[in-house]
Amino acid sequence: WYQRRVREAVVSTQSTGSSGINAEYGENMSILFLAFVIGAVSAQAGYPTITVEDQKGEKGGSISASFTLESSEIKLQQSDVHVDKASKDHKFSPVRFTVKMEGSGSKITGTITGDKLTCDDQSGYLVYYQRIPRPPAHGPPPGSFMLMIDGCPKPPRRSSGRPTFYY
Repeated sequence: WYQRRVREAVVSTQSTGSSGINAEYGENMSILFLAFVIGAVSAQAGYPTITVEDQKGEKGGSISASFTLESSEIKLQQSDVHVDKASKDHKFSPVRFTVKMEGSGSKITGTITGDKLTCDDQSGYLVYYQRIPRPPAHGPPPGSFMLMIDGCPKPPRRSSGRPTFYY
């Protein structure tokens, strides 16, 4: 696309003797920039605030974790809330735990419960709405939490001291 537009501008400049390429290039770049800004804003606008905390359990034991989604901009629906496990190779899979939710509209609360914890359960998890969000530039993604299992090898740590979230 870009090469075709440059060729058209060069041909136009050669036939008219003017430098219309600068005006045309600037106009196209302004449109592209505006589309990028609108896309970035709309991608974040309306995304709910997700609150969840890191969890700790014992090998063979059970956990119960609460989470909350809130939004004043969009009507939340339980069917759009997902909880996935993140693997070391950045793949996501549905949790094996039970997820129960209450509410709709501006607030949804939920509980994640699981029994017979294993070392395989020790990982990063992500509560998200509709689609997996883009990874943030810094820090863990919104809605993420770590499940640490006592009696299992510790996961690698970042310089911040927080376990690595595989995202």
